[in-house]
Amino acid sequence: MEHREMEYVIVIAQEKNLSKAAERLFISQPALSRFLVKLESELGTPLFERKNRQYLPTPAGELYLDTARKILRLQQQFDADLRSLIQTNRGVIAMGITPGRGHTVLPHVLPRFREYFPDYELQVYEEDVDTLERYLLDGTIEVAFFTLLEQTRLEQKKYTCELLSREELVICTPQKGNYELLATMEPGRKFPWIDLKDLENDCFLTLKKNMRLGQFAAAILEKYQIAPRVVELSTIDTALALVARQYGVAFASSYHIGEHECAKDINVFSFGEKPELWDLVAAYKNDAHLKQPVRQLIHLVEEFSAE
Repeated sequence: MEHREMEYVIVIAQEKNLSKAAERLFISQPALSRFLVKLESELGTPLFERKNRQYLPTPAGELYLDTARKILRLQQQFDADLRSLIQTNRGVIAMGITPGRGHTVLPHVLPRFREYFPDYELQVYEEDVDTLERYLLDGTIEVAFFTLLEQTRLEQKKYTCELLSREELVICTPQKGNYELLATMEPGRKFPWIDLKDLENDCFLTLKKNMRLGQFAAAILEKYQIAPRVVELSTIDTALALVARQYGVAFASSYHIGEHECAKDINVFSFGEKPELWDLVAAYKNDAHLKQPVRQLIHLVEEFSAE
């Protein structure tokens, strides 16, 4: 069953008239008639019966038409998949990520992405969540990686959120200072538990209010009715470096916290009546058709987050 042959039979069935079918196919009516006679002879059965000057499919004709349409759909899908595969060999992806997350994720993920797509260019935007959301909606970036509280993730409808991992929010203190003596081991907690009230006299190193972790810190201090001294900073790395130098305490994500460059000089504690959690998501437009390289990028971030 060749493409031209299937096309001729389908058009005859649609037009139910040999002259109209020939006109649509840009061939003469006698040529189309000879084609049909030859094909039916090769198949050993008629594909059409002639009734009231109309060409109507026989059972064999219906079988032929059904099979031909399936073959043509497969051919179209193959052509589309092949074009997509060829296009993935090179191109550009604009991605967004928050600075603190980028510091941890990008050195691990980007080299691995290059192994899969060596000719792909990645444009990286390291911005706060509000800016990444704006870039996502205006088309500046295709995908963004950031954190949301679970309730926010489920309620917002502006873009699609793909859950990659769930993380606990923790409080980090200097190793020196006997903070571990204030902590207890509680069931179901990954880290020793400490009462935030015991830290009220410490300086809290928080991120600025336009950053998700800064917003979280302000909400937690209000929730637990704590009014400590607060210093606002722009990056979690600066905050943890200051914690390591005994300047104060800081909220952070438990995400790969043990691998941070300051890990050996800080203690990590759980807090609160129940674990405070937030979700790492890959966000993209609701109507987005993600290219294979974007899908692979999301997979690599998810894979690293699960380690």
